[in-house]
Amino acid sequence: MLELIYDIIGIGIGPFNLGLAALLDEVVELQCIFFDAKESFDWHPGLMIDGARMQVPFYADFVTLANPCSKFSYLNFLKAKKRLFRFAIHEKYFPTRKEYNEYCLWVVSQLHNLQFGKTCVGIFYSHKRSCYGIQVKDNRTGKTECFWARHIIIGTGTVPSIPEAANIKHPLLFHSSQYLDKKGELLAQDSVVIVGSGQSAAEIFNDLMSTVPKGTKLSWFTRSKRFSPMDYSKFALEMASPDYIDHFYRLGKDQKRATLAGQDNLFKGINFSLIDEIYDKLFERSLGENVCINDFGLFANSELVNISKLESFILEFRNPETNISFQHETSAVILATGYKNIVPEFLKGIEDLILWNENNFYDVQKDYSITKDKTIFAQNADLFSHGFNSADLGLGPYRNAIIINTILGKEHFSMETGIAFQSFGSSEYR
Repeated sequence: MLELIYDIIGIGIGPFNLGLAALLDEVVELQCIFFDAKESFDWHPGLMIDGARMQVPFYADFVTLANPCSKFSYLNFLKAKKRLFRFAIHEKYFPTRKEYNEYCLWVVSQLHNLQFGKTCVGIFYSHKRSCYGIQVKDNRTGKTECFWARHIIIGTGTVPSIPEAANIKHPLLFHSSQYLDKKGELLAQDSVVIVGSGQSAAEIFNDLMSTVPKGTKLSWFTRSKRFSPMDYSKFALEMASPDYIDHFYRLGKDQKRATLAGQDNLFKGINFSLIDEIYDKLFERSLGENVCINDFGLFANSELVNISKLESFILEFRNPETNISFQHETSAVILATGYKNIVPEFLKGIEDLILWNENNFYDVQKDYSITKDKTIFAQNADLFSHGFNSADLGLGPYRNAIIINTILGKEHFSMETGIAFQSFGSSEYR
């Protein structure tokens, strides 16, 4: 009996590959299956802080910007949960993280080609079959099975980025992705430091301001020049579009890096409402009698240089503007230092087929393929090729539509272009 050859196998089921699976549900001519090593879908469980909101609006779901008629839209989710009227009345168009995770689980429950608890352990290419062999281990039984596919979509996500200065292993020195798991221990400490500049750092600082016992010293350090809000102005939002992706992709490699270096406020900033909330708490605290407002400290221009551990953690910082170094002592350290891409080990067997750049990472092509024959694609690996929108959940449907259209060899999903009033390059780009 001939073994089934899938048109697409997705490895990793995070939001981007889950969105791909949702869009593919209507593409009947493609047979697809997705695997993930986790036992179930769980999106950033360590950061499901009460009240924490997404940085994209509700319509930046898995499908709407590619196919607003899809049954997997966020509005259809609300209708199914009998929340649509309340949502409309509430007028909060940026869902909470918990609501978004619930939406993801709702989509997962309706797709039958998602297999969790299955780890990809290797990939090889079969010239005889003209397709890839994907070796998948069942975490429960330990059995490894081979699946065949003409195309592979890598959606294994990113991993926590830990600064070199944080070279100590200790349960009270950890990445922000573990925050809720560690919160109970943090509340028993007399001092806590958060290192980082973005949304996660702000959410954790805000949450701890309301929950640490009186007298606990809470400090937030960032190497950024200021605690910057995300730019939600209309012309900035035009840059979260296929138009800007096209422009950025045309730039030279050196220019791309230089451009990205000046765009932190477009993809690394903090929700303006959250900054307001933190400031309001600080202001209200300053009005009380017999309170020490220095219990809560915010320090910009503070680059982490080293961490040592005696009875407490000793953090050494340097101010890039003054070149002055200083130390800070604390009982616990939270590293809200973001995430980074890595190349999965399972690609070792086919690394000679993959296009690599000078940094030994995928050389992502315009259509998000990473092989010459356009048979392997990568999700959320295009920061330095396509621009700051790489990790933007709102642009996930666009990238997935391009991937599907490329595999089909036709425009199944028609994506809008020419949406920006502004021109990002010369007129010939228009």
